[in-house]
Amino acid sequence: MADDDPKGDARERARPRASEEAENTIAPYRRRAPARDGAAPPESPPERARAQRGAPSAPKAGSGQPESDPWTVPASVRDRFRQDGNRFYFPDGEPAFRDHGRRLTTRSESTALIASLIEIAHVRGWEEIRVSGTERFRQEAWSQARLAGLAVRGYRPSAAERANLARTRDREEQAAQEGPRPAAAAGVAGVAEPAPSRSRDELIVGTLLDHGRAPYQFDRHREMSYFVRVKTQEGNRTIWGKDLGRALEETLTRPKMGDEVGLRAVGADAVTVKHRERDGDGQLLKETDLATHRNRWVIEKPAFFESRAQAAQVLRDTAIAPQVAVRSHPELAGSYLNLHAAEIASRRIRDPADQKKFVSLVRGALADAIARGEPLTPVRLRERRAERAHGEREPPARA
Repeated sequence: MADDDPKGDARERARPRASEEAENTIAPYRRRAPARDGAAPPESPPERARAQRGAPSAPKAGSGQPESDPWTVPASVRDRFRQDGNRFYFPDGEPAFRDHGRRLTTRSESTALIASLIEIAHVRGWEEIRVSGTERFRQEAWSQARLAGLAVRGYRPSAAERANLARTRDREEQAAQEGPRPAAAAGVAGVAEPAPSRSRDELIVGTLLDHGRAPYQFDRHREMSYFVRVKTQEGNRTIWGKDLGRALEETLTRPKMGDEVGLRAVGADAVTVKHRERDGDGQLLKETDLATHRNRWVIEKPAFFESRAQAAQVLRDTAIAPQVAVRSHPELAGSYLNLHAAEIASRRIRDPADQKKFVSLVRGALADAIARGEPLTPVRLRERRAERAHGEREPPARA
């Protein structure tokens, strides 16, 4: 990959429209043909337009396919934004990007927006692009362009970013060889990614870069979902799941852009979705019902998960009296009430050893849920009254 060209950037800033000098830019990179007789004739406007039409959009000899219009904007992008001339706006009216024909400019670093710009570049046949602007914009544009098969100049990726890109490609190739998974085939974003047994053990930690609603995998043929983009030690990672939006709204630690966060799938709900089969052009062929699952997510700052791990360890320790534990960890009050309910239920078991085993299993399950970051059981007034009805104001010290 080539580094930024300081001279090229200076020429760009020297052009008119000085207000755009700080904007992020994606433009086609054109290799100049060798000059004949020591000089190259200047390009006429039609020649400049034709220069933008590279393969795959440009026609091949004898192909009979129409040439790509240098002002082409795919319908999927038009559907995501409001257009006024060459200016495009987000649905809430905020400026998104400008289309200059030969280049696309924006002041945004949104992952979904960058995906749209790469989509435009692809349909216009820009096989090699030059990116300029902020580090975050160039990094994200490089990643998405390389996945789309475009060569990129203007950003030099790190070894970790290259490795992450290779892993992403390997996953996509493996998925293509194995055939569509239920969620992908149905076009339902984040319905079955990844398997619950695996994801519950994985805490994804990284810097929060971006999040928002978008078509799954930024594919206009997929249904709307929610994505969270984080920068991990292994590179940027995009997590998809319809429940991620709710998880961010209900987060207790209120992380902001640039904060370190942890994400974990803590459960899965059974759902029935529409399985949509499409042809190569994206046209719907048939639609059937599909039984699958949808992950439930927790998104908090890392300190939240550390605190929960400590609380879970306290609950597991049978030597710590519930009264003492709740004084240091008030959030455990509901969990100890559940544990006490399990102790009462265990009295129906005849074998004392089986009673202890039952309570131990309940204790372990409660502690595991707390450690994962799942919502804690609230203490309700009705439950406290039930405790008094049994003549036990406080839960017993030991199980």
